[in-house]
Amino acid sequence: MDATDPAYGCRRCGQRLSRRGGELSCPDCGETIPIADGIPRFPVPDGVGESSHETFFDRLAPIYETPIWFRPLYRFLGGAAAPRDDRSMIASMLDLETGAETTITDDPDAPTVLDVACGTGRVARHVAADAGFVLGVDISAGMLERARRYAARDGSSNIAFARMSADRLWLEADAFDRVACCWALHVLPDVAAALAEAHRVLRPGGRFVGTTIVAEYVLDAAPVRAVARRAVGAEPFDVDDLRNHLRKAGFSSLEFDRRGAALFFRARAE
Repeated sequence: MDATDPAYGCRRCGQRLSRRGGELSCPDCGETIPIADGIPRFPVPDGVGESSHETFFDRLAPIYETPIWFRPLYRFLGGAAAPRDDRSMIASMLDLETGAETTITDDPDAPTVLDVACGTGRVARHVAADAGFVLGVDISAGMLERARRYAARDGSSNIAFARMSADRLWLEADAFDRVACCWALHVLPDVAAALAEAHRVLRPGGRFVGTTIVAEYVLDAAPVRAVARRAVGAEPFDVDDLRNHLRKAGFSSLEFDRRGAALFFRARAE
């Protein structure tokens, strides 16, 4: 697999989609997916594409990686115990240790990575140097446009992006060695479906790594949780509930590392 041929699969008949000009098409049932500005635009579940949730993240995209959004919010949630750079810890949990952002590995056995709800691609870009290929998916067109632009700026040629819903991935089963879902589970409308999809596209024994928020530390206070819910629709997890969700989706070897209200987790696909 490379950046020009991700393992896109038709959700209607299961066949691999092929690129033809400005679209992807299914050789079996004729399903076509438009490609705009290099980003395939897969259909998302009814109501998601026009939701205020998506519009909010489109507006957030220009400032997401600036000093006025992610970093101060991360420090507020994680507190003093949180790693200075969450991406380094995520890379380590993915067994992509260096997270260097300069050269791309030439190892033919380097793992393939799917970044679900990738946002502006900050994690995808960080792990790309140690991965064979990275695909980032998100429903927000604004986030994906920034992700594509930033990857081109950084010279990350082994990354592709697609508009796709976390709970309905247009990808073949067993397509990736690693799946990441960072800072997103708490805003997804169907967590169980998203985890089931992450498990489906992982090869047996593959690692699933992510970060989310839990009702601890600053989020132990009901007023703070209420603000998070109103602002971005965030629903903090109880760790036991997340553990149960992961097990029901088919994951094992669960590991959790809580830093303040920030929870890092890792699991293995059975």
